[in-house]
Amino acid sequence: MTTTQDTIHETAAQGWVGRGIPQVDIEAKLRGQTEYIGDLRLPNMAHAAIVRSTVAHGRIRGIDTSRAERVPGVLAVATAADAPEVKFGPYTPDWEILARHKVRFIGDEVAAVAAIDEPTARYAASLVEVDVEELPAVFDPFAALAEGGPVIWDEYADNVSTLFTIERGDTRAAFDAADLVVDDVYATSRMYHAYLEPIGVIAHYVDGVHVLHVPSHIPYRARQTYSAALGLPLDKVRLVVPPIGGSFGAKYEMNTPLIAALLSRKAGVPVRILFGRDEDAAYHRPRPPFVFRNRIAVRADGTFLGRETDVVGIAGARTYWSPATVATAVHRPDSLYNFNAMTGRGRLVYTNESPTTAMRGFGNAEALFGIEQMIDEIAERLDIDPVEMRRRNIVQEGETSLHGWYISSSQLPACIERVSEMSGFADRRRARPPATAGERVGKLRGTGIALGHHVSGYRPILPDYDGSSAILRLGPDGSIQLYVGEPDVGQGHVTVMAQLAADELGVAPAEVKVQGIDSAFSPAAVGTLASRAATMAGMATVAAGADARRKLIAFATEQWGVPEAAVSWQAGTLTDTTGANEPFTLRQALHRYGVVNCGLPLLATGVHHPKTVMPDATKYGNASAAYPFAAHVAEVEVDCDTGQISVVGYWAAHDSGTVLNPQTARGQVLGGIAQGLGWALMEDVIMSEGVVRNPNFLDYRIPGAGDMPAGVEVEFVDAYEPNGPRGAKSLGEVALNPVVAAIANAIYNATGLRCKDLPISPERMWRYLHLGEPVESSSAGAIR
Repeated sequence: MTTTQDTIHETAAQGWVGRGIPQVDIEAKLRGQTEYIGDLRLPNMAHAAIVRSTVAHGRIRGIDTSRAERVPGVLAVATAADAPEVKFGPYTPDWEILARHKVRFIGDEVAAVAAIDEPTARYAASLVEVDVEELPAVFDPFAALAEGGPVIWDEYADNVSTLFTIERGDTRAAFDAADLVVDDVYATSRMYHAYLEPIGVIAHYVDGVHVLHVPSHIPYRARQTYSAALGLPLDKVRLVVPPIGGSFGAKYEMNTPLIAALLSRKAGVPVRILFGRDEDAAYHRPRPPFVFRNRIAVRADGTFLGRETDVVGIAGARTYWSPATVATAVHRPDSLYNFNAMTGRGRLVYTNESPTTAMRGFGNAEALFGIEQMIDEIAERLDIDPVEMRRRNIVQEGETSLHGWYISSSQLPACIERVSEMSGFADRRRARPPATAGERVGKLRGTGIALGHHVSGYRPILPDYDGSSAILRLGPDGSIQLYVGEPDVGQGHVTVMAQLAADELGVAPAEVKVQGIDSAFSPAAVGTLASRAATMAGMATVAAGADARRKLIAFATEQWGVPEAAVSWQAGTLTDTTGANEPFTLRQALHRYGVVNCGLPLLATGVHHPKTVMPDATKYGNASAAYPFAAHVAEVEVDCDTGQISVVGYWAAHDSGTVLNPQTARGQVLGGIAQGLGWALMEDVIMSEGVVRNPNFLDYRIPGAGDMPAGVEVEFVDAYEPNGPRGAKSLGEVALNPVVAAIANAIYNATGLRCKDLPISPERMWRYLHLGEPVESSSAGAIR
């Protein structure tokens, strides 16, 4: 086994890393040959439907399943009585497989039915009678925080599921010394993850083991959660991860697989639960809305002195991954900018609504929406160029941030310079100052800039360990199989892993088969989240490749009877430099290895231990081995007659270290821009009295090709990260983080109006333009 700390004398062939090749699995996807969860069929598989609460808050007095059980074709009906009486969850123990004593939101899972087909299951589910004593409900987070209101969980009488507080430096002194203090409130919206593949799972209880076919980013941690919920040891739960048709954070851990597991054990056959789009959009876990009150203290020369923030987020009726998201929203901007001192508080509040969870950007994108607009406001009030304002205050390479992040590499200054040049930012701003009241007619154009950063992995996610491991199985037939524990969620992970392995072994990426995740065979990994997959699994893959070369060299040494120093490795060929033996190609060496070892494949392993430090309770510590950066510029056109906003130009410059695959990397950035555009201008899960009013793609609109600006320009600056594979670091989330703020700053530059609440829809913009109603949160007064 080789670790990334070992000294590796052999050099891998360099050729595939850095090439913009198509994804290795693209042909199967285009031909419809990829089997997603909705395509999988197991013998005798049953289909299930979930019985959901129709009231937002109530006490369960009884559940009558008798009529459902009598329906021909029904195989099993499950209620909480079929599950262990245990509360569990990834952060807060407020999960139940099925509601036992109370329902807490419209859609809460009360019972489930398995039948021979979906229509039968749905019909039988409609016959389950749930007797509920309705209780007062609360839907506004500030009403939930008020004394005397409904209590959703008895264990949390103040309805605060998570309280996070932090203080660095002397914030009071910073504000006392300030020449300027800006103070404002910003709010972000609920956002549906809008993946193409709705939630689905197949559970099969066989030989005492719950086999769960489930698309999960984090199968190892999910397996821990599921085994605890079922009251079983870890080896009695197996996760098999099929290809994932998108997620963006929604498919970390869910209770749907557990419901299917109960039904499968009871019915004695495999059971599939597959949501329709309306069920998925109405009841699955959106991005949590946040309300931020931010204060920033500044010197007259534009130097930041301190920052205060108070964040209120909506958990809904249970907590999934929102506790970590609210903590991120409180403190992460302080590792992009040197605020020098900060005080923060974050509260995640229970309401009688569908639970929320993490989404791409993970609190960082939410925080930057307000922070980046406030930086523009500061620049305007101090008459400093907004690019220069940012340049003066960013955390630089080699520095340690306020929260202990060591910035081992940063080309953010180069990103700022490049995006300014690409977009002609200074000329555009000089040509079009913000419109005044009398000038808000016709169509106005404006340009805005914003910066972003993120992690490449995050140490606290799995307390057992950080890092990654990889296994290479090199068969006597020349086949190459790579096993890592991080699933591909559509971002092209298997392709860059194949490229890295190909360079290590001197073959083409098409010859490397990156295996799907199965907890029975795959390494146990932290998972694909926190922008860690390419960097962590990539480092482990490089180490496994080095281990394979080392073992092949040792084998050739033994076969040829020469000193190890006489054996060279070059581009997949082993050569005896004494000239006494004919060279071995990789395929020849593997065949010979199999013959000598009675058919045994050559197994190579690699382990990567990143240079991270577990943050303390206040989040101080070098939480990631590397940090990516980006600078974005957006140009918008605002139609003052209709309030319609169009993004007509976009430029992005990124520091992602070595770009492993320029083609997939560009796709990541374009996807982040599209997602941010939707969040900024149109996407909003509309809730009314606990009911989602737009659970479909007709009423919940996401961007189409026509919404994207023509000719988006994306560049990657020349950079190298010493702690990443071949110098790479992450890209997936930083691609989103600056987008919404850049668009909002562009809208201000066009109209002179500061928009503080998402989405900035045509109606909201029109009302601001014509009625003077600010586009700001209705909760602004409450958090002040």
